[in-house]
Amino acid sequence: MISTTSIQDAVPTRVEADSTSPRRFSHRELLIAEALASAAIPEGAKLEGGNARTAKRLERFANRSGAGFVAAVKSGLWTVELSTVIRHGRRFSSLPLAQRISSLRKWNESRSRHLRWLLKAILVPVKFAHFDDDEFFRNVGCSAGTQAPKTAEPARWKQQMLDGKQLEEDTDLECEVVVIGTGAGGAAAAYELARRGRAVLLLEAGDYHDRTRFDGRSHHSFNHMYLAKGATVALGNIGAPVWAGAAVGGSTIINSGTCYRAPEWVLEDWAEKFGLTMLSAPALAPYYERVEAMLQVEEAPRAHLGGPARVVARGATALKLSHKPLRRNAPGCDGQGVCCFGCPTGAKRSTDVSYVPAALDRGAQLVTAANVERVDVVAGRARGVTARLGSGRILRVHAEVVVVAGGSLLTPGLLGRSQVATRSGWLGKNLSVHPASRVMAMFDEEIDMSRGIPQSYTIDEFRRQGLMFEGASTPLDVTAAAIPYVGEKFTRTIERYPNLAQFGFMIRDTSRGEIRSGPKGFPIIRYDLNRRDTARMQHAIEILSEVFLRAGATRVMPMVHGFGEIKADRDLEAFRRRRLEPGDFEVTAYHPLGTCRMGTDPEKSCVGPDGEAHDTANLHVADGSVIPSSLGVNPQMTIMAMALRTAEAIDSRL
Repeated sequence: MISTTSIQDAVPTRVEADSTSPRRFSHRELLIAEALASAAIPEGAKLEGGNARTAKRLERFANRSGAGFVAAVKSGLWTVELSTVIRHGRRFSSLPLAQRISSLRKWNESRSRHLRWLLKAILVPVKFAHFDDDEFFRNVGCSAGTQAPKTAEPARWKQQMLDGKQLEEDTDLECEVVVIGTGAGGAAAAYELARRGRAVLLLEAGDYHDRTRFDGRSHHSFNHMYLAKGATVALGNIGAPVWAGAAVGGSTIINSGTCYRAPEWVLEDWAEKFGLTMLSAPALAPYYERVEAMLQVEEAPRAHLGGPARVVARGATALKLSHKPLRRNAPGCDGQGVCCFGCPTGAKRSTDVSYVPAALDRGAQLVTAANVERVDVVAGRARGVTARLGSGRILRVHAEVVVVAGGSLLTPGLLGRSQVATRSGWLGKNLSVHPASRVMAMFDEEIDMSRGIPQSYTIDEFRRQGLMFEGASTPLDVTAAAIPYVGEKFTRTIERYPNLAQFGFMIRDTSRGEIRSGPKGFPIIRYDLNRRDTARMQHAIEILSEVFLRAGATRVMPMVHGFGEIKADRDLEAFRRRRLEPGDFEVTAYHPLGTCRMGTDPEKSCVGPDGEAHDTANLHVADGSVIPSSLGVNPQMTIMAMALRTAEAIDSRL
């Protein structure tokens, strides 16, 4: 078994040189980029406007993201360049500045949601590239990320890891349990099995990042820690980025650290609809307690709640709404505000600093850059997996049990390719995403979202109604990319970044989507927001807007197409009367769940109560894909608790 010796001694390795090369913009494309940047981001009183330097930054920014991204950016530039030919008889870059700004503004206000989404997709990298400079952060008086440690702390458990990019030949390994994925579910399951003395091999498609890589800057995190470099999008009657991690730690490395148990009424619903009576609140409580102990869950420290929490608490108190600090897995947090880009101090107990090291300390092994292509099945039983390594070589793992924990976006594709867990026809379907949005508000007082915990506070008054309000602070560059304005309005708003507050919400969705596998296994996500959830999205924006007004905001920006700013109660009343459509919202999604649904009926679910596939013995799933329905709260603790339970079941059978 592999746990008896270091994996470093089991396979030959090599060091591979970086073969990447820059992909240049043409001279014409640089001119188009300059013309676009100067119109989208005009010069302000404090900030330099878009110019030739922005165009060069965009070129470098695109190159860091790979050839596919470069091609997409170039396509976007030419789309803009030709967009004005019919109306003006001239290309975009040849128009005077005022006409270019007017053209972008009309595009941004188009009735067609698809045209608006297209413009946003083009402008987001331009804005990111423009603000990818510490000088901009200093000019508005906010923090520009953090200083990463120069050296990584040595640890014995790192000897249990091997980088799959360095393996120089095809390799066979043997273990008792192979676990695919190191996020919330995979890491917890691996730890529990290793703790019980089982020989465990963890496989992770992404890389391991130590603290020296965590500089708090968004572009680095998107390129190296996010699935598809942050370009995973659900499309339907909304266009929603769906954020997921792609590194050791999975999505826990890029989340905000918020920790909730599943609400009791959700578990009661599972019992009624899916026969999961064994997953009651009392039955899951011991597992939650173990997770909370490992993650050291505690209330966010008041010293680091941040400016948005201060004003939201003030507004919620005025409206007599229940509100409080969130519970998080970050003991010793110092409020640097970069939780979603990798915690630079290791205070956040993501699985790369909690469950994974604990599993490796107990003899488990980890291979990174190992993309599992299929589960190997013999006579109806899972017997191992075949993976393509970062070096291009093949890794074959022979195991008694296979645990799939690739997350709701990737697990269906792997199981589908392997022709397992498919009996019910539900694989890849039943997707819930906790549709989320946010409201911004301008204050006369200083807020400074760059300091403090980004998600530190909650309004939980409407929890039973399926509405959860949670902090959503973002640094300057991310805020700039998210503001759906162009021209002078954009510049005036972002220059006052220190006075901006942002708060978010998510809904317990009744809408459902599905996942299909695209080229190279990339998830294609279809999701439509139904009328009920659309109404709840609008209601949530109404609530947050009123909270900000009562807190003293001078203007509230609801981020809704066709509706400007809310400055007084009459504006709020006008907003209430509007009948909004799904495509009118700026929607994001953070918690994809349910695409390999758990249940007792093999005709209505993919896996049973212990995570084992109904149609394939010794194949277990331990990630968010097994969660039967939307939770309405952040899911990482529930995924971990259920993974511990699954690991116990596996151990009892081995």
